Amino acid sequence: MLFRIRLPRGQSLHAPISTFNIFKGVPRWKRALYITVPLLILSNYLIIFQWTFFEELRNRLWPDASFHPGAFPQTTHSHHDGEPDYWLWDTLTSFSPPKPGGRKDDCASFPTPLLDKIQVVLKTGVADSRDRTAAQLSTVIKCIPNILISSDLTHAYGPLHNATDMLASLPAKTYMPRSDYAIYTSQQHADAASLAPGHDGWKLDKYKFLPQVEQAVARNPAAEWFVFLESDTYVFWDNMFRLLSSYDPAHPYYFGSPSPGRTYRDPADAHETKTVWFAYGGSGFVLSGAAAHRLVDRLQNSMGVTGPRVTDEYRKMVRSDCCGDSVLGWAVHDRASVEISGLFPMFNPHSLHGIPFGNAARYWCEPVVSLHKTHPGDFGKIWQFERDWDREKGPLLYRDVMVGFWKLDSVERKEDWDNADWDGFNEESADHESNQSFEACRAYCHQYEKCWQFTWHGHHCWMSKALRMGQPKEPDGYHEEIDRKYVSGWDTEKIRKFVSENTCEEGAHWVKPSIARIF
Repeated sequence: MLFRIRLPRGQSLHAPISTFNIFKGVPRWKRALYITVPLLILSNYLIIFQWTFFEELRNRLWPDASFHPGAFPQTTHSHHDGEPDYWLWDTLTSFSPPKPGGRKDDCASFPTPLLDKIQVVLKTGVADSRDRTAAQLSTVIKCIPNILISSDLTHAYGPLHNATDMLASLPAKTYMPRSDYAIYTSQQHADAASLAPGHDGWKLDKYKFLPQVEQAVARNPAAEWFVFLESDTYVFWDNMFRLLSSYDPAHPYYFGSPSPGRTYRDPADAHETKTVWFAYGGSGFVLSGAAAHRLVDRLQNSMGVTGPRVTDEYRKMVRSDCCGDSVLGWAVHDRASVEISGLFPMFNPHSLHGIPFGNAARYWCEPVVSLHKTHPGDFGKIWQFERDWDREKGPLLYRDVMVGFWKLDSVERKEDWDNADWDGFNEESADHESNQSFEACRAYCHQYEKCWQFTWHGHHCWMSKALRMGQPKEPDGYHEEIDRKYVSGWDTEKIRKFVSENTCEEGAHWVKPSIARIF
C-alpha cells in the first residue's frame, strides 16, 4: 500500500524542518506552556508511581558503595597457639572513693566527666515494661544525665527524661511494611499507659538500630565511644570504663557478644560463603567514635553528589531481616569496613540468674561488663552489691558475683526454685536410688563427679552439670501436692573446693577479641 503526502503549495520535503513548526504563529508563552505541562504531568507520574525508577537510576549512576570510606587496616586480634586468650591489664577505676562517714549518694563517686567522651544510648519502646523503666532509672542510667533514650514514640521516660521517636526521622510510611506501619501509627494515638509489652512492639524494634546510631553521633559528634544498651541490659559501669580506657577510640572498634549474621559470597572466590558476625543487642554493644563516624557520615563522590543516609541505604534489608542488630552488624561491615571485636563473655547474653559459673575457662576470672534479660527485681540488688564493692581491689569478676553476690558456696537448699533447667540430666527409672527422696537426690549428686546442683520435683531427681543460681519456680504438674513443689540444692562441698582452687591470683582476664569464643 502506498501513501501520498500532500504538502502546501510551494513546499517540498527538502525544506528545512523548522518549516514544519506546529507552533508557527503561536505566542511564545503558549509554546512554553504546551511543552512544560506534559513534562510536569509525566514527572509527577514517575515520582508518585514509579519512584523506584529514580532510585535504580541513581544506584546505576552512583552505587552506594562509591560513598563508603576506604578500607581501614584492622588491628590484628589473633593470638598464637599456646598464648593466653586474654590480657592481664592493670586497670584503674574511674570512680572516686566514697567519703568516710559521708551519706551514700549513688552518683557522688560516679565519673560524670567521662560522659563528655562516652555517649550512652538506651533502646526501649513506649510499650515497654514499666518495671524495667523504673529499674533502669534507679540504677544503670541513674547517674547519666545526657542519656539518649531511643524509642518508637516521643514520650516521657520517668520524671527527668524524654524518649525520642527514632522512627520519626524516617519516611516511616514507606520505610516499613504496611502491617508494621499500622502498629506504629496505632501507638501514636493510643494512651501510652494502656500499652503493654508484646510481639507488636517487638516488630518495631529492628527499625531503631541504625537511626539511633545516627542520632547519637549527631548529638555528641566529638564522643570517643558510643555505648548502646537495651531496657533489660545491666551494665557494670566501672568495668565498662576500665575496658574502654584500654583501647584507642581513634581506631574503628565494634565491641559486643558475637552472633552469626548475614552471609555473602567472597568476591575472591565465588564458591566460598562468608559470615558477617554482629554484636547481640541484648548484651549491649559499643562503637568507637571512629567506627560510628565511618558508619553514619555521608561522603561525597568526585562529582559532589552526597551519598545516602545509612538508614536509607539499608532500608530494604531492615524490612526483610528479622533483627536490627543483625542489619547493623552488616552495615558496620559493608559500609564502615569494620569487623566485630567479639568480647564474650564480658558482654554476656546470659541473665544474672543464668550465668554458668562452673565453666572456669569462661565465667570466672573474666570481668563482667554486661548481662542480658536482667529481671527488674535484680537491678537494685546488683547495683547495691556494686556500690559496696571495693573498686580499688580491681574489676568485678564473675568469681566475685558467684561468691560475693549469690554466695553459692554456702547455699544448700531453696524451695520453690529450679536450678536444674540448664544442662540437666536424670535417672528415668522411678526405682532408681536418686528418685527416692530429696536427701537421696542430694547424696547421688554428691557422688556424681559432674553434678553441681539438683532439683527435686515430681518424685524425681533432676541434676545439673552447670553451676548457676537458677530461677524461682511455683509448684506445678499432676503429682501429689508434696511432689508438685520445686526444691533445689547445691553440692557446697564441691563448690567450695572449686572456689579454693580457682582464686584468679594472676588478675583479671581481659579477653582478646574473638569470634571463636561465643555464647
